[in-house]
Amino acid sequence: MNYSPILEEVAKKLKCTPDDIKFKRNLVGTSTAKVSEITWDKGKKNGILKQNTTKVEWLFYSKIATNYKVPAPFPIAFSKSRDLPWVLLEKIQRGVHPKKWEKPNIERALKELGYLNGQFQGRESEKEFEEFPKSFTQDWESTKAKLLENLDKAINIATQYKENTPITKTELEKVKKTIKSKEFLTDYLIAGTSLLHCATWTYNFMQSTKCSCLLDWQECSFGPPVREFLHFYDLIPFHVEGIKISIKENPFSLDEMIKIYLEAFRKNKGKITLKDFKKSIKPAVAFHIANHWAPILKPDVIYLHGGRYFVARTLRLLPSRRVMRTHFKNLISL
Repeated sequence: MNYSPILEEVAKKLKCTPDDIKFKRNLVGTSTAKVSEITWDKGKKNGILKQNTTKVEWLFYSKIATNYKVPAPFPIAFSKSRDLPWVLLEKIQRGVHPKKWEKPNIERALKELGYLNGQFQGRESEKEFEEFPKSFTQDWESTKAKLLENLDKAINIATQYKENTPITKTELEKVKKTIKSKEFLTDYLIAGTSLLHCATWTYNFMQSTKCSCLLDWQECSFGPPVREFLHFYDLIPFHVEGIKISIKENPFSLDEMIKIYLEAFRKNKGKITLKDFKKSIKPAVAFHIANHWAPILKPDVIYLHGGRYFVARTLRLLPSRRVMRTHFKNLISL
């Protein structure tokens, strides 16, 4: 029987025959890669096989997750060739769904981010990380141009609809002014850079009594630690059920979350003062809006990054424009 090159390579790594590998089911919606749950060794062992992973995720699992303590599923095996990139990960048992998270779950996830970012602060120049994306230090002008392009498109939409959008033209212009300021990059990078997951919201966490893991590392890169923190902080109130999204109150204040994050950050050898971290919040908000929200701003529709979910106000699946405006007003006021 002829087997696919991937199956033969996986079998060789597991020291079994291709016939010993059983695909239990394909998993949908968990990743941009083809994801399957497999068993081998007569069903005694199982894991999650991700085929056609991105270069970045393959690098993360082959170089980082195998050598460091990170909040990610442990890689059992991975391909040597990037022509057919795949990783086989430990199976993480299904845990608490984000909409059922309580304060301890949020605190636990936030500590994991602090440990991760503290561990890799200032290490992007090491040989082990030479192939990871580092746009903030290598090509800031291109990054800035893209952010301003995103904002200009969003401003045009807000102008066309007479500011009847979740983020108003006035707010977007305020963000644009911050990004164009001379102090922006200095303040944003005041804590240096660290390895970031870059998609840290509750739905990318898998929590159980035994672990708190981050999934889907295909966007990871080096950047300011505050970016990771702010992304997590901003999206905590968003709860997705099917294609319906609701916004709930964040049980933590900003100051409480900063304290939790920095304590974990420092425990893992990261160095930053409370004053400097708070100084980096304003540019982080501007970056987050320009990078995350501005490209998906529509008069009646907001698409969520990293998934198939979409919400339309005409279907009453999105919180009212008044609720969304309050959310963005609070974010920008930081």
